[in-house]
Amino acid sequence: MTRLTLSFAIDAPKLVRPFVISTGARTHQPYLSVQLSDGLHIGRGAAAGLRYFGETPESLAAQIETVRATLERGVTRDALLNILPAGGARAAVDAALWELEAARDHTTVGAALNIIPKPVASAFTIVLDDPDAMAAQTRAESWRPLLKVKLGGSAELEPDRMRAVAQAAPSTRKVIDANAGWTVTQLGALAPIAASLGYELLEQPLAIGCETDPAARAALLLAAQSLPLCADESFQTAADFDRIDGLYQAVNIKLDKCGGLSAALAIRNAARARGLAVFIGCMLAPTVAIAPAHLLAQDADYADLDGPFWFADEPVTLNRDGLFEPIDPSLWGAGGRV
Repeated sequence: MTRLTLSFAIDAPKLVRPFVISTGARTHQPYLSVQLSDGLHIGRGAAAGLRYFGETPESLAAQIETVRATLERGVTRDALLNILPAGGARAAVDAALWELEAARDHTTVGAALNIIPKPVASAFTIVLDDPDAMAAQTRAESWRPLLKVKLGGSAELEPDRMRAVAQAAPSTRKVIDANAGWTVTQLGALAPIAASLGYELLEQPLAIGCETDPAARAALLLAAQSLPLCADESFQTAADFDRIDGLYQAVNIKLDKCGGLSAALAIRNAARARGLAVFIGCMLAPTVAIAPAHLLAQDADYADLDGPFWFADEPVTLNRDGLFEPIDPSLWGAGGRV
C-alpha cells in the first residue's frame, strides 16, 4: 500500500455572532484540519470534536498522533474503523481518505457515491436568549425553510420563548433542540405546548443516557404522543440503536459523533430500516468539515448544516429559497495535487 504523509493544524476563527445554547456560549470555534498525501494527491478533512465529551482540537490531534505511523503506512477507510474510535479524530481522517481516494480516481466523492448533489433545506439556529431577543432573531430569519430553536435555559421562560418564536414566524417550519437541558417534569409540561404551537420535532430534551431511567423512559413515551422526538446526544453510534429503541422517532447523525462519512452511511441505512426519521446534523465547523455531511443529507428528513455560516468568509451560499447550495468539490470532494 502506498505510504502517506499526515499533517494537521488547529485554528480558532471568530464567529459572526455569539453561539449560545443550554450548555454555554462561545464567540470563537476551534477545529482541527487534517491532510493526507501520497506524494501526488491530497485529501482533506476537518472536525471540531464533541465538547460535551471533552473533545478539543488538541485532544483530536493527540489521538491521531498516537496512530500516525499506522496511518502513514497506508490505510483504507474500512481499516480506519478499527484504528480510531468513533469521534472527531476519525471523522477528520475518514474525510481525508475519501477525498484522497477521489483524487486518485480523478473523480469526486459525490460521484463515487452516485450522488448528484442538490440544494439542502438546512435548518438555521435561533440561539438561546430571552423571549424578545429570540423573537427578533426569528423575524430576521423567518425567510429560511427551517429554524432550529435552542432551548434548555431558565425553566420559567421556556413557554414564553416557544411562543415568541412561533408568533414571530408562524408559517416557517420549526424544530426545538433542548440540548439535554430539560428535566422530566419540564418535558411533560412543555411537549404539549410545543406541539400546540406547531413545532414539528423535539430534539434531545433530557440528559445523555437518560434512557435507562424508568421515569425518563416514561416521560419520553408520553412526550412522543405530542410530537416526534429526536435523539442527538443520546445517539452517538450504531451501538446506541437498541438503547433508544421505541423512545425516539428520529436520530441525529453527526460525523463528529459516529466517526465520519463511512460510518454515517451505514448508520443512515440502519435508521431507515428501523423506521426512524434521519436528521443530519453538524458541529460548528467550516466548509471542509461540513461538505461530507451535505452529501449525506441529500435524502434526509431533516438537516442542520449551518455550521459554515457562523464563520465569516466561508465560500458557501444559500439560494433565493434559503436552500444550502451544493458545495464546490474544489473545497472538499475532489482532492488536490501536490
